[in-house]
Amino acid sequence: MSSRWSAGGGRYALTQGELRFEVDPRLGGRVASFRLGSLDVLAGSDVHPSNWGSTFWTSPQSDWGWPPPAEFDDVEFGATLDEDVLVVEGPKSPALGFALSKRFSPHANGKAIIIEYRIHNRGDVTRDVAPWEISRVRARGLTFFPMGSSSSGTLTVEEQEGVIWYLHDPSVLGDPGKKHFADGAGGYLAHVAGELLFVKSFKDVPPHAQAPGEGEIEIYANDRYVEVEVQGPYTRLEPGSALSWTVIWQLCRLPASLHVTPGALAALAGSMARVSVA
Repeated sequence: MSSRWSAGGGRYALTQGELRFEVDPRLGGRVASFRLGSLDVLAGSDVHPSNWGSTFWTSPQSDWGWPPPAEFDDVEFGATLDEDVLVVEGPKSPALGFALSKRFSPHANGKAIIIEYRIHNRGDVTRDVAPWEISRVRARGLTFFPMGSSSSGTLTVEEQEGVIWYLHDPSVLGDPGKKHFADGAGGYLAHVAGELLFVKSFKDVPPHAQAPGEGEIEIYANDRYVEVEVQGPYTRLEPGSALSWTVIWQLCRLPASLHVTPGALAALAGSMARVSVA
């Protein structure tokens, strides 16, 4: 399946058949849309003026509190398009010394997006840091992942057959929201929105390599949207060095023939997660 990038309205869009993936360099290189046909799995700015789409931060959050550094989330990133690869690069955060970059490219199978994140230590001191991808999806979806060694938090989830399930009910949540932290086991995090199945796959991170006070997989939910979040390994970065971390995104329609049960959903997502970068 052929893939191509186009530019317009300040955004870059990658199309692969019905699949469309949009990046806005003006807002920290945010992923603004990920859709199949007319169906977008990501929440737009109508749900919140700043907390929408998919972004990338450093972890742990205790390093910067709230809100995220503007250099990670809000300022314009430089953008370079070279054939099939879009690279966006942000400025250094004076407070942390880190600068972020993102590399977006189509997978060779024509059905997935490869996102390579990099954290560059442009400060003058050694720091420990983990990569953190935050994707906002609309209300009333179903999020799930294989459970690892730990699971905690204020958000109510259900464990069934080794899989953690979270069905979003905005009526039981307020604006502050609640959060769940977990160690995953299968190297994926999945989300069902209507007829769409969104799967993120990544290299599994063992508990000892996770950032302090954080989880490999995190789910935050309030009464408007849900954040489906994944984190990479906690890494020591010397000045002038960088870490690289890759997440593969896939989006498909649930097969009409699928008998929608927890086991069937987990099996489908698990089979999709076996895709590799190569």
